[in-house]
Amino acid sequence: VGIAAAGDPTILYELPVELTPGGSYVAVATGLLGDGTTPFEIIAEPTQYQASDDQSVWLQTYHGSTDAPVVDLWANESVLVEDLEYGSFVVNEVPAADYVIGVAPANDDRIAAFAAPLSGLGGGTAVAFASGFLTPAEGQPAFGLFAALFNGDVLELPALEQDCSGVWGG
Repeated sequence: VGIAAAGDPTILYELPVELTPGGSYVAVATGLLGDGTTPFEIIAEPTQYQASDDQSVWLQTYHGSTDAPVVDLWANESVLVEDLEYGSFVVNEVPAADYVIGVAPANDDRIAAFAAPLSGLGGGTAVAFASGFLTPAEGQPAFGLFAALFNGDVLELPALEQDCSGVWGG
């Protein structure tokens, strides 16, 4: 697979891919062009497009923020994922519900939270991914969480503020 800028025949990145017949995959373009620490690459990962039942959501999560540390993810008040490193995928099947997804440096307090309305995705899937920079330079995108849906839509999950009593979205 080759990646090029729109209208430019110059291939920026090539990925040798071996696909299993009948398999399903998600591919993520990640990293920074010309950066030796977090170089641009494409990561392809097996996936599926349905949950085990209509009351669940197959949630595949990717850590794609190049300057973010290893993180823990919270779903409401429970840890959903521990020690997720940049460039890694993790899969969870969760009840179809609306969540507050908290992001925390590994084994630390949450530093951000996002609304994740998954109640309407029962039986389906979403690929959630972090993108942007925790400390963006001028012109760089800020950190955010996004969800790619089966139909190709990509949604930016709304960031929540913490109220004076420490409740995210309170």
